Amino acid sequence: MNRNQRNRFARGGRRAREVVAAAAAVSALAAGGCRRSAPDDVIVQAETTHGLVFVKTEGEETLNRSWAEGNLYKLVPIAPDGIVTPLTAFAGASVSDPCVSFDGKRILFSMRAPGQSNRNIWEIGADGAGLRQVTAGGGHDFDPLYLPDGSVMFTSSRAGFMDEYNHSPSENLYTCNADGSGITQVSFNMSDDFDPTLMPDGRVIYTRWEHFGTFNRFPLFFCGQDGSRPFHEFGPHDRNFFHPQPTPDGRIIAIESTMVNEDAGPIAVLKLEAGPADPADHDHDHNWNRLTPQVNTDGAPWAYGAFKYPNALGAGQYVVSYTLPAAEDDQVDYGLYTFHLSQEGAGTDASPATISIDDLTFLYNDPQMNEYDAQLLAPRAAPPVQAKVGDDSVAWGVFSGADVYNRSTVDGQEVPVKGRDAIDRLAVIAGLPTVAGEPIDYSANEFERRALIGYAPVHPDGSFSFKVPAGVPFTFATLDELGRGFVSKRTWLYAQRGVEERTCVGCHQPRGSGPASITNPNPYALTQEPTDLTGPASGYRQINYRDHIAPIVEAKCASCHHESYAERDTLLLGGLWSTVIDTIPAPARLDLTAVPDTTGRMRLVFPRAYINLSGESETSDRQVVEPVFPRRSILIDYVLGVGEAASQGPHPQADPLSEEEKETFNLWVLLGAQYR
Repeated sequence: MNRNQRNRFARGGRRAREVVAAAAAVSALAAGGCRRSAPDDVIVQAETTHGLVFVKTEGEETLNRSWAEGNLYKLVPIAPDGIVTPLTAFAGASVSDPCVSFDGKRILFSMRAPGQSNRNIWEIGADGAGLRQVTAGGGHDFDPLYLPDGSVMFTSSRAGFMDEYNHSPSENLYTCNADGSGITQVSFNMSDDFDPTLMPDGRVIYTRWEHFGTFNRFPLFFCGQDGSRPFHEFGPHDRNFFHPQPTPDGRIIAIESTMVNEDAGPIAVLKLEAGPADPADHDHDHNWNRLTPQVNTDGAPWAYGAFKYPNALGAGQYVVSYTLPAAEDDQVDYGLYTFHLSQEGAGTDASPATISIDDLTFLYNDPQMNEYDAQLLAPRAAPPVQAKVGDDSVAWGVFSGADVYNRSTVDGQEVPVKGRDAIDRLAVIAGLPTVAGEPIDYSANEFERRALIGYAPVHPDGSFSFKVPAGVPFTFATLDELGRGFVSKRTWLYAQRGVEERTCVGCHQPRGSGPASITNPNPYALTQEPTDLTGPASGYRQINYRDHIAPIVEAKCASCHHESYAERDTLLLGGLWSTVIDTIPAPARLDLTAVPDTTGRMRLVFPRAYINLSGESETSDRQVVEPVFPRRSILIDYVLGVGEAASQGPHPQADPLSEEEKETFNLWVLLGAQYR
């Protein structure tokens, strides 16, 4: 259906009937009319300040990627015959992300104002008066959120860093005072943090983009109102959740997706009482219910339409953006709909909850535009204020772990066994983000640049504690007796000033609906001073191919690992002789010459030796390096003379590598096998 075809649908009875019929096809819902679509006190035609605020825009894109023109609108009362009026009427503005104040009288939103290059946070009264700009300058600001202490949280690309997947400007969490002063970055991720909202207990929940090499997902994280103590709360490896909002009963309603950067799909209710579904050992129906099961999770075509932005209205009623079936994304037409949630079961282990929709009803659509992110214009209770933690007078934070041996197998990594696997230290690794305009020819694989901050001891009970610079994205890996990464923490952590992060009870230990599995309740590391890794960034150790590995390869490897040629005579028909040149592959079919070559995936030019060693497997007969995982890398087996090469000893044998060179190879793989 193209835009012109959609224009034939006028707002009113026929449109409502056709849309309700399409909605019924989604999940066999009964269309019960508009009275079930909103609280009773806003259905009546009496004078009321209750209504909806929403965005009307020409664009289809959301997720902080749209610059399409649009404005804020208000619908009062919440009914198909309610009156729609503009709150803003800018020509050439791009508006998104409304957030209603706790008293229902003000609205924060993100806008690139006409004639401005930056997108900033603005505020306007619910009556359309009192427009003011909150933030100014410095990158692009999105996703504003009123905090209960009167300050504002938002996401921004002010740091100037590019995300580690598609190298677009990345947004992290920021806070500021109500007047826009005191802007402070409070989360530090190598990709994006976005869509923050408040849970009833005061915690902030948001979607986090986790791209750790080929590890690409969008789980839900919790943090404090100051951004402290981030924690992965919900999200298995094979599901993404967008636009999370709390439900009155403490659950979360969101949009489920299996796509990168695709925030449309079915509506899901996440049952936190059943556990976090992290990371992969989940029971779909046990951990969350997909409320519109016929809607696909893998992007267009949308055979049964698609949903975005579910928000609570109260009394079990919700509003959502929904499009009728569409073959392509540019054919969608999102309008506003309401629905009601019902529950069977008590939500306990003995009586698990099953949540479903029992009514989906058309509310409003302008066929020329898309309507997004509708929210209730009414007073609501503010969650409790969370006191700021930490100490701004220091520039470090502390991270601790109770037992590196306490972990599960669900992420596909090895499980070290206490008493068998000697783990006496871990490597702490900093992420090195790129900036706008910087060339990205530093890697032939999915991993960004990173550097070794230093090592911290793991005590015999499996515990550790270290002090790191605040505001630096970091990760860590436990090391085996050969210095190879045993288990790599596949997420970016950060410390805030003076904050001692909660001690993890294990590394990826199973997390279910019951209490955490604590194998070491009194970690020895907490009785000791944390290892101090707060030195300057200039002291970090970055190992790349160009400067550190290439000289070793050229001196000790390339003389053997290259193609060779042999001439032979052969008799052709007619008695004529001709010389034929045979190509003899490099040993192990591993060409380590410096001949320029082109990667198969990113079409970047690197020396052939780097491509064949980097983990860019599309151009090699077999992948000899798995970046970040030295214990899985054939190259490290041969360098150290273990695993596949145990019977041969360290390689090369004619001109052996020094212990320092072996460590350099090992760390190069652990740090992501970068070129420069």
